[in-house]
Amino acid sequence: MKAREILAACFALFGACLVWPLLAIPNRPVLVLGVPALALYLFAVWAAIVVVLVVTAVKRRVLESDE
Repeated sequence: MKAREILAACFALFGACLVWPLLAIPNRPVLVLGVPALALYLFAVWAAIVVVLVVTAVKRRVLESDE
């Protein structure tokens, strides 16, 4: 897959992770290791977005340097 296709797919996936029906699942008065479940969920989604962007950027830079 091309980097643009990966980014477009991730945009749709992460956008879907941040809409109300899915945010309602961790929005409970539950603590996970002392952290509210919703905050942990949002941090995990944010971290996944960052990881995907970094991996895609590195992959793209490696592919461009090979040419």
